[in-house]
Amino acid sequence: MKKLKVLAYDLGGTKVHVAVVDDKGRILEEVRVPVQVEKGKTVVIQQLADLGKNFVRKHSEIKHVGIAAPGPLISSKGLLLDPTNLSDPKSKKKSWGQVHITKLLSQKLRLPVTLENDAAAAMLAEKWKGKAKGYKNSMILTLGTGLGAGVIVNDQLVRAGRGLHPEAGHTIIGGNDESALCGCGNKGCAEGYLSGRSFERRNQRRFGKKLLSAKEIDQLARKGHRQAIEAFNDYADFMAIAINNYVSLYSPEIVVLTGSFANSASLFVPRTKLNLKKHLERRRVGVDLLPAIEVSSLKNSAGVLGGAYVALEQLRAKL
Repeated sequence: MKKLKVLAYDLGGTKVHVAVVDDKGRILEEVRVPVQVEKGKTVVIQQLADLGKNFVRKHSEIKHVGIAAPGPLISSKGLLLDPTNLSDPKSKKKSWGQVHITKLLSQKLRLPVTLENDAAAAMLAEKWKGKAKGYKNSMILTLGTGLGAGVIVNDQLVRAGRGLHPEAGHTIIGGNDESALCGCGNKGCAEGYLSGRSFERRNQRRFGKKLLSAKEIDQLARKGHRQAIEAFNDYADFMAIAINNYVSLYSPEIVVLTGSFANSASLFVPRTKLNLKKHLERRRVGVDLLPAIEVSSLKNSAGVLGGAYVALEQLRAKL
């Protein structure tokens, strides 16, 4: 059989990753660029189209496109529903509203487009090519601009009602915590503690008026800076609470961490594991509910490989 190629996007709140991927999961060509969120949805969609056209011209075998995007969204309808992390708080164009992204992108690329939630896509990629391969029950947490969660239970991707994706990042774990403001408008969401953006915002008070990046705080912690170490300890404590809640709902055998903030995993995962073990102490009899916690081996390519996976599934269905 002729090898299949698809075009895949991983659209994030700060960057977009676009790649040509074959049916073996090999990335043949790729580009990562900042997303022009501050210019609004029309400009962003045109940016996606322009990036895609460059690849489509070079790879005439591409017959389908997959896009992994942040929610909320309805994948079956190709609809983005005012995605929380695709807006610039400094811009007047704060809200995207409802966007039929597959239709718009399909018109520009002249190819069929399939939409998937970014965390669900990353979960499918991990099941296909990564750390979740061989597990029937797994979960992924995407730690980037937001906090996404994808879940596979009994070898099936978990969907929410009404065609939506489970927005586990918006479960409230911190009450009415003013320090954990979330893009959805609530306080104390898991995302308000665990996304890279939230981590930076919450820890500004530890370092005075200057807003340090997550990478800068990481570097300080590795040099033994007390406040930076405390920041990651605090993060680990909330991560353990969040995973405890997700274990209660989904019983994953493994939780995979991905996204840019997962690069700091060595600074928080050991403490997270210790705390999680305490939380689940009485839930390990008969069925041991303590999951493994692993960092993705797919690096920052889980999203784009997930986008490729859903495109390939659609393409195979037509053959």
